[in-house]
Amino acid sequence: MTDKYIQKISNQIPSKLSDTDWSQVRETIVMLNLATAQIEYSMSDGDDSIDVLADSFTSMSEGINAISEAIQSFAQFSNIDPLLHKEVTEKCNNLSGEMQKAIIAFQFYDKLVQRLSHVRNSMTSLTDLIGDEQKLNSADAWKQLQADVRNAYTMEEDKEMFDAILSGKAIIEVLHAMAEKKHNAAATEDDIELF
Repeated sequence: MTDKYIQKISNQIPSKLSDTDWSQVRETIVMLNLATAQIEYSMSDGDDSIDVLADSFTSMSEGINAISEAIQSFAQFSNIDPLLHKEVTEKCNNLSGEMQKAIIAFQFYDKLVQRLSHVRNSMTSLTDLIGDEQKLNSADAWKQLQADVRNAYTMEEDKEMFDAILSGKAIIEVLHAMAEKKHNAAATEDDIELF
């Protein structure tokens, strides 16, 4: 977890208020901070796991390449059965291809971390706004928050989702539309690969 977010969260929680100091705003801030902390903690856990997996896949890929090179070298200097040589070479090539697919599949994690970072940052900004009595009831402050959140997005699909939600569309409707768009894009990519 980054110290910047831990410090920001801890600064936003009023220290031990009595029951008479209870308010919806305070409770909202506490719950937003809890969600932000959980996102941050999950991201740090995920980073550790992904690093281990990436290192393992890299090591396995290097091992497959070493085996492939060894079988090629062995075939040059010994009387190896050509069918066995071909079979081992094909297996190494297949494994290498599968490893590449797995490594590419890990790219989803970059998107996930980027999106979770946006959510964390948005929630922190929202907490700041809610915690400031002058900004809380300012339409301009809310519009600025929304503009800042949208401008932080780097992926076009995230901007589309943001725009759809802010235009009043139901979350489930937006999620279905995004899933369909993603499915259609994947089908188009598959079609292109077939040619």
